[in-house]
Amino acid sequence: MNNVRDFGAKGDGKTNDTLAIQRAIDAGGTVLVPKGEYITGTLYLKSHGGLYLEAGAVLRASHNREDYNSEDFCPQNCIFEEEFMAGTHLITAVEQEDIFVSGYGTIDGDSHFWVNEKRVESYCSFFAHPPKEAQRPGQMLFFAECKNVRVENINLRYSPFWHLFFLGCENVIARGLNIKGETRQWVNDGIDIDCCKNVCVSDCIIETGDDGITLRASGKKLQKREEVCENITVTNCIITSYLDYGVRIGVGGGIIRNALFSNIIIRNSLNGLGITCRFSPQGESTSVENIRFSGVSVQALCAFEMKISNLQKFPPLKEPAYVRNLSISDFYAESNRFCYLQGFENADFSNIRFINGEIRFSPETGDRIPCVYSDTDNKHAAFYFNKLNGITLKNIKIDKGQFEKATVFDECENLILQ
Repeated sequence: MNNVRDFGAKGDGKTNDTLAIQRAIDAGGTVLVPKGEYITGTLYLKSHGGLYLEAGAVLRASHNREDYNSEDFCPQNCIFEEEFMAGTHLITAVEQEDIFVSGYGTIDGDSHFWVNEKRVESYCSFFAHPPKEAQRPGQMLFFAECKNVRVENINLRYSPFWHLFFLGCENVIARGLNIKGETRQWVNDGIDIDCCKNVCVSDCIIETGDDGITLRASGKKLQKREEVCENITVTNCIITSYLDYGVRIGVGGGIIRNALFSNIIIRNSLNGLGITCRFSPQGESTSVENIRFSGVSVQALCAFEMKISNLQKFPPLKEPAYVRNLSISDFYAESNRFCYLQGFENADFSNIRFINGEIRFSPETGDRIPCVYSDTDNKHAAFYFNKLNGITLKNIKIDKGQFEKATVFDECENLILQ
């Protein structure tokens, strides 16, 4: 085991320890980070090794752009210019295997340095994106096309962008994580799983401004894997997404399939469970199949929002897309806004099952977000279903609250109510 202090790290909260920690990593095997505060830029993990943070150990992000990776350090690097991020990372691994980050310490992205209350949106109290010249870092932990990855038990704090990103990885375990982001900050997701295979997420507590957990199929930059995200389990997690979805499925032009979510609590979120195949008017579309939610408790402004196209006024899809074989069972939900599942032309939204559940609607209070990003033509129904084929509602209790009707089925086929 390589103790970073033996390689020159100070851990005094002042010294830049990037080079010392990297020397310990390069020596191979397990790297011990003892109690202390270590200022660091980008660290590059190597195969057959990783970081173990003792309780009281903190890796804190440097404020100097020069301490981070270049934007072209790997072909898989994801840079989203529209979200004003620089494509830099705090911990990264590219095409490595048998790697880990574990222990009981903390990794702190110090997001308040990059995105802070000095710049807020004009219509609310949420932090605006920083200007491009601010060089906001990207995903705090970035794993690209790696095999046999473990991230366990650590605390992830205040990432300027997404906290934990797996891109094109295989055989991944993310367990026992405590993720705490700034709830008023846009684009600080908890865990993003993109074009990965065989992933287990469990026993995590996530509180962020943006999405808690996402499944994506946006793999244009992958060198080895196809654009498929498959065989994913998420269980025993508590999630708050103040500005977006507790669990979101979508993004990209590939396929997301074979995922099981169980024993999930979502609280104080803008949206609970969400699926969106296409986000922008000219964008590509993800296809989604074989998704099961079981034992889910949701409290959100909108508990269920699932749609092929982000807006109905968008032009036709470039390529056919689908959402099929979706099951939500043994659930309880509280929602302020109406919930909806909505298909789209040139798309297949089919075989949907809601079984053994209860959903209660109550009027919205406060002004978390002043509008709903939807042009769905629904004024009266608590739960709206549109352009779907094959819907089963079995043993479902709906308290419609302020709405005139509990459910409306519009342009739907093959409906079973029990």
